[in-house]
This record gives sequence, C-alpha cells and structure tokens, in this order.
Amino acid sequence: MELECDHGNGEGCAVAMAIRELAAAVRATVPEPPADPDALLTAEEVGELLQLSPRTLKDQAAAGVLPHHRFGKHYRFTRADVAEIVRLSAAPVKPPRLRVSVEDLAKDFRAA
Repeated sequence: MELECDHGNGEGCAVAMAIRELAAAVRATVPEPPADPDALLTAEEVGELLQLSPRTLKDQAAAGVLPHHRFGKHYRFTRADVAEIVRLSAAPVKPPRLRVSVEDLAKDFRAA
C-alpha cells in the first residue's frame, strides 16, 4: 500500500516515509515461513526460535531429555518436537530434595 504525499504537508510526507521504512525493516527481520510445514529444523534454527544455545539443544537431545530425530551426527527437530520442548520448558521444575545429615538423623532417632 503506497502512501501519497502530494497534499503539500512536508511533515506528513516525513511520517509516511518513516512508516514505510519501519514496515520494510519489520519485513526484513521476520523470517519467511518454511515452504514445507513438515520440514525438519536444525538445532541452530530451533535455538534462534527459542532463544537457546544450539549446543544446549544438542546436549539435551543426546541425553534423551528433548524430543528429536538424529541422522548420523546431525540433530533435527520437527514442529511437534519444538512444541513439546516448549511444553516441557513450561512444566514446573521439581524442588531440590531436602538433604539431612547423618548426625541430624541420629539425633531424631535417639529422641524418638
């Protein structure tokens, strides 16, 4: 959509140009959707989407924590894998186990 600046208002033309530049900048930063929705994503692509290190994604996938597909040494992720990773990251983390020293346990045992 072209904005016309033929009404003689210089300030209006400047605003219109700024809007065009901003729209072009936004279009340039938004990645194009993949042509194939079933395409496999690399760890780098998933890392960029989720703001995670590709190395962390690969390490967690290798440990069996994250869903993935492996082809030789290459890790790939489906859109369903990415959705599951997001779901897993939103799950509450278990609190750390309470550690009791042997001395405290012995005191409690003697008191009982």
